[in-house]
Amino acid sequence: MISIESLTKTYGSFLALDNISCTFNDKTVTALMGANGAGKSTLLKICAGVLSYDQGNIMIDGHSIKKNSNQIRKTIGYLPEMPYLYDRLTGKEFLLYLASLRNINQPEREIKDFAQLLGISDALNVEINGYSKGMKQKISMIAALFHHPQNLLLDEPVWGLDPLTAKTLEQFIMKQQGTTLIATHSGSLVEKVADYVYFLVNGTIVASESVNKILNSYETIEDAYFSITGM
Repeated sequence: MISIESLTKTYGSFLALDNISCTFNDKTVTALMGANGAGKSTLLKICAGVLSYDQGNIMIDGHSIKKNSNQIRKTIGYLPEMPYLYDRLTGKEFLLYLASLRNINQPEREIKDFAQLLGISDALNVEINGYSKGMKQKISMIAALFHHPQNLLLDEPVWGLDPLTAKTLEQFIMKQQGTTLIATHSGSLVEKVADYVYFLVNGTIVASESVNKILNSYETIEDAYFSITGM
């Protein structure tokens, strides 16, 4: 469970998140939708512990992110929108490096299993600077998942993926037992995997509802988003 209370974040004079309060439950996939700059990625980065915030409180599985950040990071799998990779390493070398930092048992086995799942086994020994955008996304995805985190924070997770890999990821997401947050522009992804959706505008949550209820009132999630936000 991720509980957020009165969260505020500014970048200089720009208000990125404006006094946000919400709770995301276990065994639940929640999507965050909004225009660029609405605060989706900022919220995920803060929950992942890679970005500080100005005021408020965040509890993840009952632990304060300020007091127990190192412990909480072990329970989180974070996929950024733009992968942070070391281009001169091979995909396998990069993942083994991360595994050493996370004290992952049998990292070779975990890497092999996820590489087979995503169809990139043949590319593991190729330097990352030779990868396509989709390949970099898959390596970044393995980095977010191979320690089997309780909670997933996924920023545009199907960006750059081929349809088969996107479907594989969608199936994986729906099997998660912890809390999953997805920042996305894709209404179709929300309809496929999410239980709830939050609409953000200018750092504020303007609406939140179950996906099923929204689809009872609107033809698509995108229709609901444009109608509710006036975008």
